[in-house]
Amino acid sequence: MLTDRNKSTYLEHFQGKTSIFAGYRVGALAKSSMAVMIWSGARLLAQLVWVLLLARALGASSYGMFSGVAALALAMSGLVGMGLGLRMYQDAARDPTLFVQRWQQASRVLIWSGVSLAILYVAIAYKMFDANWSLLIAVALSELVLAPIVAQVAFGYAAHGRMGHAAAAPVVLSIARIVAVIILLLLPWRVGINVYAWLHVAATGTTAVILRLRCGQRLKIVHAKSSLNWRDARSGLGFSAVQASSLALSSMDKAFALRWGGDALAGHYVAAYRFVSTAALPVDSLMMAALPHLFRAGTERRSTDRMLIMLAAATGGYGVIMGALVWCGAGLVPWLLGPSFHEASSAVRMLAVYVPLYCIRTLGTNILLGFGWKRWRFFCEITALVVMAGCAAWRIPVAGLAGAVEALLAGEIILVMLVWVGCFGALRLKYGEPHE
Repeated sequence: MLTDRNKSTYLEHFQGKTSIFAGYRVGALAKSSMAVMIWSGARLLAQLVWVLLLARALGASSYGMFSGVAALALAMSGLVGMGLGLRMYQDAARDPTLFVQRWQQASRVLIWSGVSLAILYVAIAYKMFDANWSLLIAVALSELVLAPIVAQVAFGYAAHGRMGHAAAAPVVLSIARIVAVIILLLLPWRVGINVYAWLHVAATGTTAVILRLRCGQRLKIVHAKSSLNWRDARSGLGFSAVQASSLALSSMDKAFALRWGGDALAGHYVAAYRFVSTAALPVDSLMMAALPHLFRAGTERRSTDRMLIMLAAATGGYGVIMGALVWCGAGLVPWLLGPSFHEASSAVRMLAVYVPLYCIRTLGTNILLGFGWKRWRFFCEITALVVMAGCAAWRIPVAGLAGAVEALLAGEIILVMLVWVGCFGALRLKYGEPHE
């Protein structure tokens, strides 16, 4: 724990790094967004290169298998750390002196929860998919033990207002995974999905170790005794539930496609989804920069009408424009990924409407998180996930690839409606209260 003198010194140092949190001025938000947007462009490019190279290296079937089994691991990764990383982000944004304590709590839980969930994942995935042990163990280590370390590093930087460093962390991870695919392509003998899976582990592990060490040096994180009581765990579990439901919602559609449609269908669906979802990455970056402001808006009395209107206009307008561009660019998919992905073009056109839906609901879910409506957000996302699963089980065996797209859109439409019902309720409750 920090002494009173150390708290004072640390607070002065921290406030020097966090001018982003000083208010809700549009200029402050725009300034903090610029570094994030630049790194998001790099992330967009890196993810596109990774998808292109991996899809060409593995082919539709193997790419679908890898993406499907990885999707289940990504859905479970929201439970790693029991939400204490996101709690650290929230509490440090509100009170900078809490950072060291929250970092130590999150670090203690991160590894043992990741290993436990990795074991559980392998058991579930082996029953759910027709995949071998080597692939499942590699995916479990990569996505449930190693990648969450990168996420915590990003939360640590963001808690200090270093949004550029926070946005850079996943870019470094994406670049490392590109290197893994290049190594796969350069091997003198023909290898398959299992070899890539372990190259994927090596890339993720190397990145996690380097980023964790650099983060400790840059943020001058010192070891401090920090107990973890039930109140801390319960608060973290609220964030963990939100993380898990959000990641499950964005990942399980690939697992459903593999489960009910097979690896070839999953390959086409995932290729289409990746092509479309990259168009929405700038909105995720904007929300990352805005989240500290939304956390503060949830506890302060001041009005944030101007910021919310700006965010709504930016996300809504961007979503409509990019949705139209995605529809026009659907024919590029087989040219970029190879002729084995020709069926993905029709899925991309169907998914064009997903872009504005995603942008609108992403703003809504972050408002709910910032204003403390975690339970309602969790309910919305779980409801949408259930709708998606039901539609996938019904439509994929009947309509194939189109059925997978229909299931995703059905869940997204339900989610948008429920989320914004909650947002209007949260805003009415906040601004309907008398000011002191």
